[in-house]
Amino acid sequence: MRVSQIVGKRTIDLNVDIGEGFPHDAELLRFASSANVCCGVHAGSRDLTLSTIELCRKHRVRLGIHPGYPDRPTMGRAPMQAGQERPYLKSLFEQVTWFLENERPDYLKPHGAFYNDTAVVLPHDWKTQRKRAPTTSEYESGGVYLSQFPGLQSLLMLLRIHKLPLMGLEKTAHKAVADRARQPFIREGFADRQYRRDGTLMPRSEPGAVLVDPGQVREQVLQLASNVDSICLHGDTPDCLPFAELVYRTLLDGGYGVGA
Repeated sequence: MRVSQIVGKRTIDLNVDIGEGFPHDAELLRFASSANVCCGVHAGSRDLTLSTIELCRKHRVRLGIHPGYPDRPTMGRAPMQAGQERPYLKSLFEQVTWFLENERPDYLKPHGAFYNDTAVVLPHDWKTQRKRAPTTSEYESGGVYLSQFPGLQSLLMLLRIHKLPLMGLEKTAHKAVADRARQPFIREGFADRQYRRDGTLMPRSEPGAVLVDPGQVREQVLQLASNVDSICLHGDTPDCLPFAELVYRTLLDGGYGVGA
């Protein structure tokens, strides 16, 4: 990144999901300033994770850890079901522990369904709400209401134990979890995803959930830029490189710098 591109401008971070076994990781890092590296469970392998970390350090991008559910058939994108809590949450802790044994990341960003399952829209009175909450729980230090959501409590514990900032959706429990863990929060936006009115992402299964028109993507990037700290670039689609360049150029043309 040339200094002239960011000095005197508000900078927006571009983050990319990589290390999942797709072919364009190195090329995407020409545009990205942060990289969310797969832990080798929902996709990829541990060897690929280690080589991807080296690639990130070579390109001097900010490094994020990107743990996901141990569900390779859907690449970690299927929501957690009843009965899966224990093995799934155990896997998440193992992924993060192993990653940190090899490299210290700069932040944590949940992957796929782990991201969506924890992007819960909280009611205005959630801090005092107790309905349906367990009577006792080792996770209740995170709040009685939040203890109803296994994924949220695991995310909170990961942030607290490892003292990692969180990248996520601001209008959801992601912000509350980061605050309770007393860790910085990185507000994320998605250039090619349709949002619901409540600020969550429209499921990919719904028509129009993924934006493909360059004009729509460009417009959404400029709308997001003043409200987020980072914009996500996907690395698992055939047209990911032209998409990444579109987002990058849109920000520069809009008067923004690109950097973490």
